[in-house]
Amino acid sequence: MPHPRLLLLPVVIGIIAACTPNDVPVEEPKPTTPQVSQFGQARTLAEGKASFARVSKRVLPEARKACRRVHKANALSKCTFRLLVRAEQGNTPDARFTSNPSGRPIIIFNGAMLRFLRDDDEMAMVLAHEMAHQIADHIQRGQREVMRSAVSGAAAAKKAGRDPRQAAVKAAETALISYSRQFELEADKAGTILMMRAGYTPDKAINLLDRLPSGNSRFRRHPPHPKRKEAVRAVAKQFRSAQTQGKALVLAF
Repeated sequence: MPHPRLLLLPVVIGIIAACTPNDVPVEEPKPTTPQVSQFGQARTLAEGKASFARVSKRVLPEARKACRRVHKANALSKCTFRLLVRAEQGNTPDARFTSNPSGRPIIIFNGAMLRFLRDDDEMAMVLAHEMAHQIADHIQRGQREVMRSAVSGAAAAKKAGRDPRQAAVKAAETALISYSRQFELEADKAGTILMMRAGYTPDKAINLLDRLPSGNSRFRRHPPHPKRKEAVRAVAKQFRSAQTQGKALVLAF
């Protein structure tokens, strides 16, 4: 059979990743027919774009600084964030992270997300969350853990006389759910620090989770909303406590 690593790698990259030289928001071609989101819209697309530009200018420098501390040896490739707006991509709010073949981080917002977010604090929370995923190397870490589980599952199945391919896929899917939830919480916590360093507040912004769809297959790989909200508020409290003591709360992965 094909090696599980080769079998699953394209799938894993797509699932885990699925949220310019000058690192400024880039607008892609506009759709010919506007789409309407079933989640409603808090503002117009133009207002969302303006918010995205404002927030990016404040959050991006903090993300770069944090990234350079984590990736000292290869900061040039790891910390040169490319921000994209693809207004035509779907009518469900979506923000995701990925990378190009050289490893440069790319963060993509669709138009539905720009219309969905109500204010700059919510925009900062989502943007910082996606940046935290990148800084934490969640694509690479996820690939390693999922592949390790797939290989282990295939080996155990082969030894037991079962289909190693099916076992590899099932083990990979189980690991993907587990690590996706872990990585979401890591990004929530680190993203909270980044947005607060940029001067935004997470206390009300975290309630945007309540407006997201619970039945979406992608969101089912995320932790329960109450757990995520609790984690964000705990980090915000720690951040403010450290501030009063003249200390800085560091990103932890």
